[in-house]
Amino acid sequence: MGKHYRKESKKNRIIKITILFLLAAAALYAAAAFVARHERRPAVEAPISTSADKDGEKVAEKEDFGERSAGGEKRADNERPSVEKKELEEKTTTAFERSADKKISQGQKRAAYEEPEERKYSGPLPLLAIIVDDGGFRLDYAKRAATLSLPLTWAIIPYQPCSKKMLELAKEKEIPALLHLPMQAITDRDASRYIIGKGMSAGEVRKKTADALASLSGVIGVNNHRGSMSTADDSLMSPFLDELKERSLIFVDSRTIGSSVAYAAARKKGVPALKNGGFIDNVSDKKAIETAFANVLPAAKKKGHLVIICHFRPATLLFLEELDKKYENLPARFVTVPEMIELLDAQGGGEKK
Repeated sequence: MGKHYRKESKKNRIIKITILFLLAAAALYAAAAFVARHERRPAVEAPISTSADKDGEKVAEKEDFGERSAGGEKRADNERPSVEKKELEEKTTTAFERSADKKISQGQKRAAYEEPEERKYSGPLPLLAIIVDDGGFRLDYAKRAATLSLPLTWAIIPYQPCSKKMLELAKEKEIPALLHLPMQAITDRDASRYIIGKGMSAGEVRKKTADALASLSGVIGVNNHRGSMSTADDSLMSPFLDELKERSLIFVDSRTIGSSVAYAAARKKGVPALKNGGFIDNVSDKKAIETAFANVLPAAKKKGHLVIICHFRPATLLFLEELDKKYENLPARFVTVPEMIELLDAQGGGEKK
């Protein structure tokens, strides 16, 4: 009996060890899957916006065409990683309203640029260009966007896992692509090696811009990723725009701060330029994006031409796929960024001075 009992005990121990091993393996698999689903995006991801920068700068009334909470604050994007309170200060502003006079934080140099007067497009329908920002991370999202007939312009962040492949796909599908160049925000302490930022010489700015352009050869121009500090500093924008002018490239000011001088400086230098009229997917929900877009068409009609920005995100892609089915019947002429500049220049009322 004792011998038999010992054999049974040994068998039970083997069974228990096997069960524990299987449970441990299952737990590891679940943990790995969770991490893959919630993997943090690279440091160049833009922070969530609020109403003012950390220096207390008064920012122009923003046009994000988006949904707001009952208190009037912009709802956080539930797709973006959590950030510290001090990082919740990047602001987007209207591209078609003139900003109020603003204080520039210490160390910034703002040229005495007057905001150029914008002229209405006189065609039968207003022009509307949609930029899809933050490319470079999810090739599967880009493949979905590439199937659409809706005119889009992609903006790809350099040096990311899928940057080159996304550009190759854009070229294959004849979709114009911008270099989505990271620039230092007011909330950034230091400029990273891929960001144009405070303290850089003109030579450094031009080299970093040239290197980023070389990494994505074939882009039709540049728009800024973040950049509330950099785009308000003429000592940084001037050499950056000189590099674009030398290469005959387009610039789109993303207008992440109302005191940006980038668009005005580009016009003054003769760089073909546009500026963002608003972000439509600050809330990553398809219905919220649809509500935001309903405000875009009247704004485009009022101005004559409008640029809006969205992002490579699941809810946004669902919205774009639905828009693709009906955009031809809407009261606007959907165009790419280079098409908009060409049409504006052709009638003599373009963004190029």
